[in-house]
Amino acid sequence: MNVTSCHRLARRCAKFWNAFEYPIVSEKHMSKGRRRGVALLLVMTYIAIMSATILSGFMNSQVSFTISANVRDDLKAYYKAKSALNLGRLMLTYQYELEQDEFFGQRLKRSNFQLYQIMDLLMTPFKTGIISVDVPNANRTIASYNLKEAGVDAMGDETGDYNVKVFPEAGRINVNKFNTGAKQKDLYELCMMMASPEYDDLFNTREAGANRLSRMELLAALIDWVDTDSEKTFINDKCELEESGGDESSLYVDQRKKYKVKNAKFTTLDELYEVAGFGDDIMEAFGETLTVYPVEKINVNLASAKVLYSALCNAVDSEKSGNRDNKIWACADPTTSTQLFALAMALEGYQQFVSNPMNLLYLYTVENETSVMPGVVPNGTVVPFRTVSEFYKVLQAMISDAEQLPKFLLYSPTAYALFGDRVLSMTSAGLGLSNLTFNTTELYANITTASPRVFRVVAVGEYGGTKRTLTTVIDFNTTGGKYLYWREY
Repeated sequence: MNVTSCHRLARRCAKFWNAFEYPIVSEKHMSKGRRRGVALLLVMTYIAIMSATILSGFMNSQVSFTISANVRDDLKAYYKAKSALNLGRLMLTYQYELEQDEFFGQRLKRSNFQLYQIMDLLMTPFKTGIISVDVPNANRTIASYNLKEAGVDAMGDETGDYNVKVFPEAGRINVNKFNTGAKQKDLYELCMMMASPEYDDLFNTREAGANRLSRMELLAALIDWVDTDSEKTFINDKCELEESGGDESSLYVDQRKKYKVKNAKFTTLDELYEVAGFGDDIMEAFGETLTVYPVEKINVNLASAKVLYSALCNAVDSEKSGNRDNKIWACADPTTSTQLFALAMALEGYQQFVSNPMNLLYLYTVENETSVMPGVVPNGTVVPFRTVSEFYKVLQAMISDAEQLPKFLLYSPTAYALFGDRVLSMTSAGLGLSNLTFNTTELYANITTASPRVFRVVAVGEYGGTKRTLTTVIDFNTTGGKYLYWREY
């Protein structure tokens, strides 16, 4: 109802009231005060209607304005996230261009330096135009340079913010390798990782009310889901493949949702939840160690303690080095399992220390050291392991040098999560590590230090209290990078 309509309604009501006659009291006996009171009532009614109309229009305008502002902020946050993603992709692409350069190529490959490791440092100049190097754990700046003085403008002068995080997929075990058929070597990696007695409760099929599969049944279900045949896989207690046969979809017949196995590659890691036996408990224990993207060998520069543990278990020499049965389940022995897991956590700590450029800067400048592990690794190294042989040298140093193991256990996130301050009392002598020996041929065949090629990139844009996140997986085995996964939220 508009203003003109309200005026017209008021006039009609007044005329109607003046023309109305009561059956007993005549018009001449009506008091003028009574008529004035009715007129006042009509005016107040009119004002109330107009006030409600105006208030309604104001509220609608406010809602429309808020919606428009939210859409604007969401759009700006989205494009800030996309800008961060493009900057991250640009810097990753530049890594491989440098490797092809005549001057920098050989030096970069020889040092194994990776640009993604200093992504945070590189993003800051893009946003502020200032390069600043601070001392770790201290409010002190070593060096600072304003790029604007050189005529370079930053991109972050406007309000809002954007950041990008890069996580290489290398260092995980690729479960899609079983798509072309189960190979014993690939199966050993998973068996070793799950062999530790600490995971026994996850595979306790005798527990009352438990609907769980054994270790071998779980791995067989995983292989059947991704391989291309329709026959059921069987794995014995020694983690050896046996002759297949039977319907591989039989595990799903009694489920509430009846379906058949996919017989194709996993599209995302979350698809593992569709495989029989996989639930939150299994994914919490092993989800971070698995990938569905093209990763071949275990990258020891990136692998977590659990994956490093798998690689060590697969290469450790048993008491009967020629007896394959004993060697496969070396990590099922509590003593050997504890020893190798302590080594794996120390190697993880070594990774974390060297991968942080601030740690190295403090070590080489403030503490005036020339090497992370003198006499073992080259002076001034900026990556954990340049070659697989260098990985083995660090491994041997942690076994033989009593100071090295506890020193780097302090930097292992896995060690502190499991043992807390007790890591301080873990020594190579106390664990009896001197008895361990490794088959270097098998170790080198399963690990690599090559530049990673597949990355998970998480870009976040913020504006006006609105946040947008883009998560992608990019494969740089293709020139310029190919998107394998894209998600917006």
